[in-house]
Amino acid sequence: MTTRPQPQLDDLFQHNTFLPDATPDRFHRLLDRLSQQRYSTFAALYAECFQRFEGSARLNPFFACATNLILLPVAQRRLIINDPVFRIWMALAFQHANAVLSGHTDNPSSLQGMLLELPAVLQRITQTAADHQYSNHPPIRRFNVDPLIAAATPPGYEFPEDESTRRQLERSGYSIHFFRDVVSVALSRIANTWPACYEQFRHLVKLICYLPDGTFRSCSAARYTGAILLSAKDHSILDIEESLVHETTHQLLYSLVEVCPIIDEQRAGERLFSLPWSGLQRDLQGYAHAFFAALAQVKYLERVRQRPAAEMQQAEERMLGILRGLLKALPELEACDDFSPRGRILLDNLAQEVHALRNRHAGLLSRPTTVGPRSALGMAM
Repeated sequence: MTTRPQPQLDDLFQHNTFLPDATPDRFHRLLDRLSQQRYSTFAALYAECFQRFEGSARLNPFFACATNLILLPVAQRRLIINDPVFRIWMALAFQHANAVLSGHTDNPSSLQGMLLELPAVLQRITQTAADHQYSNHPPIRRFNVDPLIAAATPPGYEFPEDESTRRQLERSGYSIHFFRDVVSVALSRIANTWPACYEQFRHLVKLICYLPDGTFRSCSAARYTGAILLSAKDHSILDIEESLVHETTHQLLYSLVEVCPIIDEQRAGERLFSLPWSGLQRDLQGYAHAFFAALAQVKYLERVRQRPAAEMQQAEERMLGILRGLLKALPELEACDDFSPRGRILLDNLAQEVHALRNRHAGLLSRPTTVGPRSALGMAM
């Protein structure tokens, strides 16, 4: 797999938070690097399999599809390799390939079976794109999600397999048609409130799953990057805006970590931290994710303007509550020695933003706290 010179990666992190108000060109450079890395991984898988299984007529459908994908124009190819369904298939195929190449298994049938799923995977991705080619927003689905995504979401959410359970669950929450309208309104508000955040959403979120029976407000995970899960636990349009901003920021950090880990996993222990916003227990990776997303939420909420008085008050109270949590979390994170060198640079840059927010809202922060803790927003797994 080819790699770019490390100084380019160092430059990507210098004086940069990757959040929507940072330098936009570096966000796009991150996406370019991520796409190239994913393509290189796929090309390496193709090369290894071609070398090992050359002459195997059974795998001709895989090799034909893989060749066609490699030869696609860059823009078309990126739409596929960055699709969450393809990403999940790729991770599974690479896992099976490593087992064969490392000698952990002498039977390549599982790998071959996974490779032969590629034509169907590409067909499903193409069909989804055709069904939504005239939409400005990603698909919003209830139970009719791709089987690879349904298999990847547990333990955060388990899609019911039997039709009767699905029909019963569909009676809960709003109809998906109404939910689509609500999300559309929320996204329009995000586009008006913080256009750069909406731009990141467009690039990072490929699928929204509406799951009102979920135990979370919102949920996502690195193993199905590009898809986010939303429940019916938001009580206002502003709440949904906040959930969408929160999950977009998780997607941003998943992408960043895929390019360059921010935690030194060899040094990181099993210590758990209590999130100041919810009291939930998380490891350092989860704590860093929550901190990153919370910072984006504060930056969004302080931009809310020209809303009804009650909504403006809600936005201010939420902003202050989350900011107080950031100020409490920052010393704990700064005291951790388990960040990678570039992770430490990122944390230092984020810390500067938190200090700037504290100074900017010092007057509001000096007021007595008037609202209690709120239900956990987001489950990054």
